Amino acid sequence: MRKNLILLIGLLLCSFSLSAQYQNATEAQKKEIVDKIARAAGNMNTLQGDFIQVKELSFMDDKVTSEGRVFYKKTNKIRWEYIKPYQYVFSMDGQNARMTTGGKTNKIPVGSSKMFGEISKVMVGGVSGSGLVNSPDFDTQFMVGSDDYKVILTPGKKEIKDMFSSVQLYVGKSDNRIRSVELVEKSGDKTTITLKNVQVNATINDDIFTK
Repeated sequence: MRKNLILLIGLLLCSFSLSAQYQNATEAQKKEIVDKIARAAGNMNTLQGDFIQVKELSFMDDKVTSEGRVFYKKTNKIRWEYIKPYQYVFSMDGQNARMTTGGKTNKIPVGSSKMFGEISKVMVGGVSGSGLVNSPDFDTQFMVGSDDYKVILTPGKKEIKDMFSSVQLYVGKSDNRIRSVELVEKSGDKTTITLKNVQVNATINDDIFTK
């Protein structure tokens, strides 16, 4: 009986600590968070760094971990370069999306596909925050933690809703920049991308987004 009581208390304390990590933001805090993220994005012309991606599949217990590099430049230029455990590149130069694997590149004009257009917004916004946290295309919930803000975006547009049930951003309070992104798919699969070794406003040549 005593052991069961101790276990119950432990579970209750655990549940309380998890729920206490984030609190719903007030209306004033929501406006402040949006303003801070928009200001940080406005001051960020370029970003480069490493990332770790963890994929949790609904039908598997194991997690799939990938590593790589990310490059971002204002005007919707981005490059996700996977290095481990396989090599794969997804890049956009503002006009075209390119996917390169096994030495073969497929190029798709972003304007020719609504889906690619919406995906590009999520990918760029997931790094900079620009145009995402205040987008009318998402139902947005803001939460406040001790060290960061959590922004939960529920898509309204079909092109994104068919892929993701939510996009969750974790924004550091110290610099108001995105630290990690969680993409929750309709299937129940979840992808978490965490940025590290980030450099802001370093010089990045445009040609890196076209290959």
